[in-house]
Amino acid sequence: MLSEGFAQASRVLGFRPWYVEHPRDSALILLRRIPLPVLDRLTTRAKVYVSHGDPAFVAELLEVLVALKVSHVKFGDERRGVAGDRSAWPCARWSPYHVFFVNVAEQSDRDLLSAMSDPVPRNIRKAERAGVTVSEIVSEAEMDLLCGLMAETSIRMRRRQVAAVYPDEFFRTVFRTMVPRGQAMFLLARAGGVPLAAQMYLVGPDRLTYYHGASTRDRELTPKHGPTAIFWHAMRLTRERGLPVFDMGAGTPTTDPANVHFSVTDFKRRWGGDHVEVPSVEMVLAPGKVLFQDRLLKPLWDRAHPLYLRIFGHGQAA
Repeated sequence: MLSEGFAQASRVLGFRPWYVEHPRDSALILLRRIPLPVLDRLTTRAKVYVSHGDPAFVAELLEVLVALKVSHVKFGDERRGVAGDRSAWPCARWSPYHVFFVNVAEQSDRDLLSAMSDPVPRNIRKAERAGVTVSEIVSEAEMDLLCGLMAETSIRMRRRQVAAVYPDEFFRTVFRTMVPRGQAMFLLARAGGVPLAAQMYLVGPDRLTYYHGASTRDRELTPKHGPTAIFWHAMRLTRERGLPVFDMGAGTPTTDPANVHFSVTDFKRRWGGDHVEVPSVEMVLAPGKVLFQDRLLKPLWDRAHPLYLRIFGHGQAA
C-alpha cells in the first residue's frame, strides 16, 4: 500500500500522492480535492497509510497535513490498518473495519475444506466438475476481459446503491506497475474459454489480500461458481507462497438479510476464517470545512463521483 505503483494507480482515482519519509517511519499521503476555484481550498481531504505508527512521526505528519490545508484525514483502511500504540493518535475517532482472515499455514486442502460451511465446499466441487480453470492474468488481452467483468459488476453495485467505482485505468496501472514487482496479481476464472470472474489481490510479506472482484451474471454461467473457484485458488496459492494469512477483505458484522452488505459477508463467513477488527483512525483538522463538506457536498458525492473521475482522475500531478 506504500508502493510507488499503488501511488500511481491512486492518481487515476483522483488522488495526488505524496511520500513522507523519516528514519523512524514513513507514510503515503493521498490528497483529494475538487480542483476548482474556492472549492479547492474547502474540500481537501487526505487518506494516509503509515508504515509503523511512531508517535513522534505521526505528530509531525499532522503538522504537514495542516500545512497542506487538509480538513479531514483518514489513516488506514480495511486493507492496511494503523499500527502502534493508541497514544500516537491524539483526538482521533477510531473506525474499525471488520475483515475475514483465514490462517492457511500448515493447513492441508482437507483441513481448509473441513473448516468451511455449506454451500462453499459444494460449490467448489461444482466449479471443478464444470471444468472451471483459474490462472493469473499475464496480458493486456486478459485485462480486457477483466475490465469487461468490472464494468458489468459496477452497474450492479450502483443499482444496489453500493459506491465502489474503479476506472479501467486503475486496474491497468496496477497491472503495469505493481504486478511486475510482485506487489499485486490478477486472477481470472474461465470455463471453456469464457470469462466467469476476475479478482485483484495485493501481495504482502505476510498475507495475500483480496482487493476487488467482478463476475458475470449470465444465468447460464453463474452455476459454474467462478468467484468461488478464484477464492479457493487464491487460498491455496497463499499457502504455496509460504504466506500465513489469506485476507478475504471486509465483511460488515451483520446477520440482517435486509442489509445491503449481508450477502457478501455471509459468503465470506462460510469460508471458515476469523472475523477480526482492523483499526483505522479519522481526524478532523478543520471543523468548519468538514461541516460544509458533509452538509452540502456529501449528499451529491455518490452520484457525482463517476463524473469526478472522468474529469479530474487522470490529471493529478505528484
